[in-house]
Amino acid sequence: METRVEKIQLNESGDITVEAELSNGMRKKFHTDAVILALPPRLVAKHIEFSPSLHLNLTTDIVKKPTWMAGQAKVVAVYDRPFWRELGLSGYVLSAVGPLEEIYDASPIKGSGALFGFFGMPPEARKKMGQDKVLKLVVDQLVKLFGSEAKNVKAIFYKDWSTDSETTVEEDLSPLKNYQSYGPLPVEGMWGKKIIFAGTETNSDYSGHLEGALLSAEKAVAEIINYRLKGVR
Repeated sequence: METRVEKIQLNESGDITVEAELSNGMRKKFHTDAVILALPPRLVAKHIEFSPSLHLNLTTDIVKKPTWMAGQAKVVAVYDRPFWRELGLSGYVLSAVGPLEEIYDASPIKGSGALFGFFGMPPEARKKMGQDKVLKLVVDQLVKLFGSEAKNVKAIFYKDWSTDSETTVEEDLSPLKNYQSYGPLPVEGMWGKKIIFAGTETNSDYSGHLEGALLSAEKAVAEIINYRLKGVR
C-alpha cells in the first residue's frame, strides 16, 4: 500500500484519526472507529505515536514481544538441475559449523534445482563480514556438502531481515530465548475496543507460524464484528 502509519489519535468524540505518510511524501488522515494493528508489536512501539499514550502495562508488553525471525537471514542457491539427487543425497542438512545451520531441497517438481538455507551465523557477524563474503562462505559450505558441482550457482537470493528497519529493531538482534512472551496484548482503559493487535506474535498457540497470523486475524475481525453488533464506538 506504500503507506506508513505514524500517529494514531483517539479523539474526544470516540473516533480515531490515523495519520500516515504516503510513498510520495504526502501526508494523509484516515478516520475510523477502531484499528487493527497487524505489524509486529515492537515496530508499533518504534514507529507509531499514540495520543493519548498507551497504558504502561501495554507498552511494556509490546516491547517484550520479539519479532519472529527478525534477526534471521535466508538464502536460496539456484542450479540448472538438482544434481545432488543424482548422488543419492536428499539436500537436507543440519550443521553446527555453518554458516547455514539448516538446508533444504527447495527444487520445483521439474527443471532447475534449488537449495534453501537458514543461517546459524549471528546478525552482527553477517553485518561485519558483508554480503559478498557471507555468500562465498555459503557456496563453500555447499561444495563441502554436495561436491564441486555446487560451485555452479545459476543465481543466489539472499535476504537478511536483521538489516531491514521495517522488520527489525535493535532488541531483535539478540538470540530469541523467551517464547513465553508471545500471546494476546492487554489493551485496556480508553484504548480498549479501539485498537486490536493481530499478527503471529499475538497468538499463543502458533506464534511464529502462518497459522498464528491467520488465527490472530480471524480473532481481530471477530472482535470488530462483535463490537459493531453491540453498537460499541
